[in-house]
Amino acid sequence: MSPFALFITAAFVSAGFLQFPAGFEVGAMSAVAIDAKDRIYVLHRGPRPLAQFDQNGRFVHAWGEGLFKVPHGLRMDRQGNLWVTDNGANNLRKFSPDGKLLLTLDSGFKSPDDLVFSSDGSMFVADAGSGRILKLSPDGKLITAWGAKGKARGEFAAAHGLAIDSRDRVYVADRGNNRVQVFSSNGQWIAEWSGFGNPYGLLVVQDQLLVTDGDAHRITQLSLDGKVAAQWGDPATLQLPHLMAIDSRGRLYVTEVNGKRVQIFEQIFKSAKGAVRAPKLVRKTRVTAADGSSVLRVFNNIGDN
Repeated sequence: MSPFALFITAAFVSAGFLQFPAGFEVGAMSAVAIDAKDRIYVLHRGPRPLAQFDQNGRFVHAWGEGLFKVPHGLRMDRQGNLWVTDNGANNLRKFSPDGKLLLTLDSGFKSPDDLVFSSDGSMFVADAGSGRILKLSPDGKLITAWGAKGKARGEFAAAHGLAIDSRDRVYVADRGNNRVQVFSSNGQWIAEWSGFGNPYGLLVVQDQLLVTDGDAHRITQLSLDGKVAAQWGDPATLQLPHLMAIDSRGRLYVTEVNGKRVQIFEQIFKSAKGAVRAPKLVRKTRVTAADGSSVLRVFNNIGDN
């Protein structure tokens, strides 16, 4: 029996919100990323659009005044650097964790919305304006691209959000076409999933794909073969959920554009011994089951944060 059979995802339960300092002007909340030390970085559309929090959720500092037109996507690479997509200025920016601007890529993009990193450090960019997925080398050189505007297989209304799994399969939130498309790392089409809403943001968590739906104000949990496992949220509890990240403790961070906030969720599992909190997520670890008889392997795909 698979060790995963010991645990069945029951629900994500709200644990509250990240707290900004009094008087801090917060704009529409767009993206969040978590580093290897569980430090939290958020991207919003206020005067200081990048903010850092420590692993306990305490505000540390903010920066980025005057750098962005429409800050949209935020991801952490495997070296611990932050990458930001600006779909108004049509560029990508790379920052050190303490906020130093390291690199700007401003050629060949048209409204880039999101990006993820593969196991070899290659970067995939959802270029929403052109309807393409761009694969770049770690230093930003174009390797390949695929897609176009449209509704056919391999085309996109808007390539809005991305996720990547441990096999380097790339998941694309095809916002407007109400589907998720799946590709190999070289752009070969694998699958298309629909029937659960209009996807905005994506995140691979263990053996599931989480999908935010900003139209319906909910999150869908899909198996990695596209089957719906659960749906939750409504306009009262999720105010236009957007991009997401997860920390090593299994806490899910969801940005809410209209709510101008980052909501934190804890995952609850059911087992033969009852409900338990999510085990600590690390890249590769072993967690003993409640009865001591089996182990559960859990992976945190750092490149998908």
